[in-house]
Amino acid sequence: MAGRKRQPVTREAAEETRQTILRVAQQLFMTYGYRSVTTRQLAEVCGLTQPALYHYFADKEELYLAVVSEEIAKITVALERILRRSEEVSERLKAVAGFLLSRMHYDLSLMLHDVRYEVSTETRDKLDSQFRNGFIVPIAAIFEDGILKGELRDAAQGGLAPFPAAYLFMTMLSGFAARRQENATARDQQAYQAASAETCVRILLHGLGRPGL
Repeated sequence: MAGRKRQPVTREAAEETRQTILRVAQQLFMTYGYRSVTTRQLAEVCGLTQPALYHYFADKEELYLAVVSEEIAKITVALERILRRSEEVSERLKAVAGFLLSRMHYDLSLMLHDVRYEVSTETRDKLDSQFRNGFIVPIAAIFEDGILKGELRDAAQGGLAPFPAAYLFMTMLSGFAARRQENATARDQQAYQAASAETCVRILLHGLGRPGL
């Protein structure tokens, strides 16, 4: 008896499988790091064979690039939405900080390490460009708006130019993100994120000194 012919995979089914791979890869990469995750592990969790996984992504690095690129793209949309608000700079920066802290459910320092040391120069350059355009450019635009409106000092007045200010802001935020609250409830996490966003922006804009010093 002749074997039954395999039904061709529909475009919808293929896209669903691709999204499953990306979702599983995002969770594993951001939890364990690039080096510790294998394509065999990824395939098993997705319920696929390794050859089937390679049908969607040529290798682990291509998959990692897709995962991080997708994460950056989602964040960029939100940052640009905050940028367009009519609020004062401090309020928009708090919104940015709160949003990014809520998305940093993974170890940001681990991701940055992987981008720096675990992937090829070509992939690193692509991700560096995406990070700059997706994170730094929108945040720098908020600082630039603050300078133009007189809410912030520019470099000539003892402040910072928009891009150095944006990088400083992200560095400070990474420090707050690294202070994880283990076993905290969702409400406690939200309260911590809001308080951290408030503290980060206050220190960035006003420093640590007491008023009058």
